[in-house]
Amino acid sequence: MIYPMIRAVCLCVLVLCVAPLSGWAETRVLVLGDSNTWGSNASGPRHGETVRWGRVLGAALPDVVVVEEGRIGRRTDLKAERPLDNIGHAVATPLPDLVAQHLPLNLAVVMLGTNDLQAGQERDEETIARSAFSLARILQTGGVDRVLMVAPPPLTSPEQGQLAYIFGDAQSGSEALAEAYARQSQQTGIPVFDAGSVIRADGADGVHLTVAAHKKLGRALAPAVAALLSE
Repeated sequence: MIYPMIRAVCLCVLVLCVAPLSGWAETRVLVLGDSNTWGSNASGPRHGETVRWGRVLGAALPDVVVVEEGRIGRRTDLKAERPLDNIGHAVATPLPDLVAQHLPLNLAVVMLGTNDLQAGQERDEETIARSAFSLARILQTGGVDRVLMVAPPPLTSPEQGQLAYIFGDAQSGSEALAEAYARQSQQTGIPVFDAGSVIRADGADGVHLTVAAHKKLGRALAPAVAALLSE
């Protein structure tokens, strides 16, 4: 009678050991961004949990846990200091605590760059793209398996909206980000998704997204995220 018990115990231990390798381990994706990830609404309170693009992405990938990490005003350097312009060099900057607390992560989807266009920042599209992709390198060095960069959606006449004093005539710069991000993607091998291929900032202030845009972006990102997770 002892041998069957031993076999049963060994089988349970084997199952527990093999389970993470057999697909039981949780697949985790971090979405890192600014107010358009947080859910700022130019026409009312914060967009709800069911409509923000990160949540929509998660709903489209039911086997994936999507963690939102959005903050109003966030720029590519995270700490609002100088750009992380270190593409091609060893990344010595530690993984930011805000990301480390969410490890382990199979993938990070990063949509940053809009706030770098603010008046007074004096950053052109190439500087912003290098800074954004340097952040991707930091995430990879810090333990994130894969990173998908998202070129943020173009602004729509922000000089006519309530944030004109911040963004002014930044529309042309925002429209140049996609090509700059694409060039960095070619140079670094880090994949990029152009949010402007499906949406643009359609909120009343010309900077933020409506519910419709959030839904379109989340659904459009789902196949790209699924493909990267399957590699």
